[in-house]
Order: sequence, then structure tokens, then C-alpha cells
Amino acid sequence: METGKTSKYFKYAIGEIFLVVIGILIALQINNWNENRKLQQREVQILKEIKSDLFQTKNDVIRTADRHKEALSLSQYLLDAIRAKVSYSDSIYRAFSKIGSDYEIVPKTSGFDNLKTIGLNTISNDSLRIAITNIFQLSFTRLQSDFQGKNKEFDISNMMFPYQKKYFEIDFSKPRKMPRKYSDTLNLYSLKIKDYQNFILDMDLFKTTQLAMFTRSNLVESQMEIAEEIDKIIELIEQELKKKRPLINDKVLPQNPPKFNYGKQNF
Repeated sequence: METGKTSKYFKYAIGEIFLVVIGILIALQINNWNENRKLQQREVQILKEIKSDLFQTKNDVIRTADRHKEALSLSQYLLDAIRAKVSYSDSIYRAFSKIGSDYEIVPKTSGFDNLKTIGLNTISNDSLRIAITNIFQLSFTRLQSDFQGKNKEFDISNMMFPYQKKYFEIDFSKPRKMPRKYSDTLNLYSLKIKDYQNFILDMDLFKTTQLAMFTRSNLVESQMEIAEEIDKIIELIEQELKKKRPLINDKVLPQNPPKFNYGKQNF
């Protein structure tokens, strides 16, 4: 009888240990699943932030490129007018006043900055992580360096300013009021081109305007290439978000290990 009871107790003890082990393993699996889900939630949030930043930056790039295109058209109009020796007009003044404008793009990087803080490996897709890193650290850096102009000789504003300073004068016959939101209205006067005959014969002005056009057209090419690159990365992010959506929509599993009711045993 004692042998039978011992055997029965031994079997029960083995079963008890087995159930406890299974419970621990299930608890660990649930905990791992929840941790992985939290990491995916963080990744999704970061990807959404980066997508928003890219979308806003792209809009800024497109607006800036459009301004450059307008300046290119005005530059071409001015060169044609000078070459044809046309009479002075407000259109010529407007063109000459606009061709020295340059425009800065400031990429929005808060999402990528957050990613760097929590770790680049938060993005699990290697190719997507590399693409995002490249556009923020290489392409956007190029955007800003293009504006700052490492070589000041090819800075559009610097190229055109000496000629604008030389040929612009105040037109006292055209006063203008400029309302301000936070200060008093400004009472100013319009400008006009002086010494117009020498203006249209100034070949240095003609050559510099051509050089500025070439520089500006390169900026437009670079900016539109980056806009296309942004579109591609936004598409990659959207594809990645679609893959993760079913997982993120699941409910979080309980953190505590399951409790087993072993019942009462008789020996």
C-alpha cells in the first residue's frame, strides 16, 4: 500500500511541476509578445511622425521650386528684353527686382530626431531605415547647403545685388504705404531702374543674369529630385504601416501569468 501511495504522490508531483513550468513558459511568451507589440507601436508612431515631416517638407520644396521657376521665367524675359532693346516698362522693373531673390528650405526633422534619440534600430525594416537615414542626413543636408552656398560667387543674391544696387533708384512719384501687423504703417517709395540705356547695354549684367539662371535651374533640378525621393519614401512608409496595422490593432495580453486551479487531491 505504501508503495502505491508513494507512486501516486510522485505522479501528482510531476504533474504539478509540469503545470507550473507550462504556466511560466506561457507567462514569458505573453510578456515577450507584449514587449514586441510595444516596440511595434513605438515604431508605428515614429513612422507616422516621419511621414508627416516628409509630407510637410515636400510641400515646402515644391513651393520653393515654383518660386525659382517664376524667377527663371522673369530672368528669361529680362534677357530677351535687353537683347531686343525694348523700351522701359514696369514689367522690366518687376523682372529685375525679382531675379535676385533666393529661397531657403528648412526640412522638418522632429520625427527623425526622435528616432535618433530612441535608436535607429526602432525601424525594423533595414531598407526603409537606410532610405530614411539617407534622405535626412544626406539629401536634406544638400538642400540646406545649396541655399547657404559654399561658393559665394555662385550665390544668386550675391551675384545680382551689385547690379540692383547700381541701377535701382527711388521713384518719389510713387509713394506707397505698407501696413504692418505689429508696428506702424510704413510710408515708403517704389524703386525704378535708372540710366536705362546703359542698363540694356551692360553685358556684365547680361552674363551675370545668365549665370544666375543656370545656378537657379540647378537648384530646381536638385529640389525636384528630392521631392521625388520623398514620394518614394512616403510610399515605403505607407507599405510598412499596412503590414503592421493588423498587429497593432490586437488587444494587449495580460501581463500576469495564468493561475491554475489544481483542485484537491487525495493521497
